[in-house]
Amino acid sequence: MSEPTTSPGYVEAAQTILEDILRLLEFEDAQLESTVEDGQIFFQIVTADAGRIIGRTSQTLDAIQFLLNRLLSRKYEDSPYCVVDAERYRERRREKLLADTNEALERVRQNGHPWRMPLLNSMERRIIHQALKDCPDVRTHSEDEDAEGRKRVVISLAEPFQAEAAAAEPPAPSEPS
Repeated sequence: MSEPTTSPGYVEAAQTILEDILRLLEFEDAQLESTVEDGQIFFQIVTADAGRIIGRTSQTLDAIQFLLNRLLSRKYEDSPYCVVDAERYRERRREKLLADTNEALERVRQNGHPWRMPLLNSMERRIIHQALKDCPDVRTHSEDEDAEGRKRVVISLAEPFQAEAAAAEPPAPSEPS
């Protein structure tokens, strides 16, 4: 019988790998806090230089997380997934994305026109798709990949609801002949 993927051995191994990555990146003052939730290991990096560790649009943080998960998966066949954060950036970003999504949803429901979100990475797009998956009147899809692999999420009314929205709009004024 194998041990659960979030056993202390996995957490310890992941923490050692992450500490090595941070040391190689010259984050000597970085402290790690870890929690285990829903079969995942969450690491919070506490450092005076959090802006540098987060990077532009969280690119550095994403790269560190990718490396940690890649190295851990080479060490263990069924390794747990690790989420790496600094200064609660991912939590704050998630809250902002959900607030923006709710605003966009209101606009779409009011005027019936699709709303295109800004360019987002795959984790951010997933947050939006998951937030709206249980709304029967809306659909989401991704489009327009840029050079960095980011795409836009488009929020629109589902087909039967588009017809209702069109019927509810007053007719456009006709031009005099």
